[in-house]
Amino acid sequence: MCGRYVAVSTPEQFAEAFAVDEVRTTDQGRRYNVAPTLDVYAVVDKEGERRLGTMRWQFVPHWSKSLKGPINARVETIDSNGMFAASFRVRRCIIPADGFYEWQVREGSDRKQPWFIHDPEDRPLGFAGIWSVWRDRDDPDADWIANCAIVTTAARGRMEELHDRMPVVLPSTLQADWLSASADDAPHLLRAVESMDPPALRAHTVTDRVNNVRNDAPDLVDEAAPLDAG
Repeated sequence: MCGRYVAVSTPEQFAEAFAVDEVRTTDQGRRYNVAPTLDVYAVVDKEGERRLGTMRWQFVPHWSKSLKGPINARVETIDSNGMFAASFRVRRCIIPADGFYEWQVREGSDRKQPWFIHDPEDRPLGFAGIWSVWRDRDDPDADWIANCAIVTTAARGRMEELHDRMPVVLPSTLQADWLSASADDAPHLLRAVESMDPPALRAHTVTDRVNNVRNDAPDLVDEAAPLDAG
């Protein structure tokens, strides 16, 4: 899964990294502990133009009765799951990040080891995402809320040592198709994702201060001794 990540690049830096044509958001600031239900950057394709905006990180389809839902969608079932299928076919996005956290279960210990995973050259990562819109039907004046989920897959490459799941990290060669493929072509994306090479990722242990979503500081991504070391 992906339950926490880092977004410290500016909108302009993300826009450059993902060939965005128009930025439609304000700077969210340097965030070292992005958590579910926060507004997050997301790239969408609108009539052939890429736009960078913000969405709430928690997937809530338009028919839901409340503003509650999952934060991840499994790629293995995304096209058959009734909650996600419609969005997968026509409302896909890229969620930019500067890295993400994962918690490793350790044999003989009830404390999970947090890791920070990022690009070896510290370039932004593009997570595959899906999005929807929701509004409170009991409030006629309520605004529509754009929301999203990060698509996950079985761990591959470096991640296999740390966890059984990971976000789908889109290579640049697949990003355009992920954003703009038609509903008829969407199923082909699943085969493309399955055939991707494992992403090049680097990982190091970090402080367990990251466990608390209230902590949000640069030192969260600094390498730290493994838990219980010494």
